[in-house]
Amino acid sequence: MGIGLEKRAKLGIISLILEVSSTDANDTKKITKIMYNTLLNNPRLKGYWTALTEVGLLTYDNTTQTFKTTEKGLRFLQVFSELDQLSREERERKKNNSI
Repeated sequence: MGIGLEKRAKLGIISLILEVSSTDANDTKKITKIMYNTLLNNPRLKGYWTALTEVGLLTYDNTTQTFKTTEKGLRFLQVFSELDQLSREERERKKNNSI
């Protein structure tokens, strides 16, 4: 049983937010980069930012006004990447078997 498209899309957005937030902590354009990369507006992103900080995947620095991916968030990214790769391989295998 696979992950639904909506859930996959949400996980993809979370992954993008964490990836962008794992770069230079002093990048003041980070919020704009996250908005651009996820194609979400600020109000929708605030929901993700709130949820991700509540579960400890993301932190917010009031001084620099930037988000930073935590160690827990980096582990999430690693596992998500591995699962995504396995999913791609499985889809490719199914595609090749149906030919």
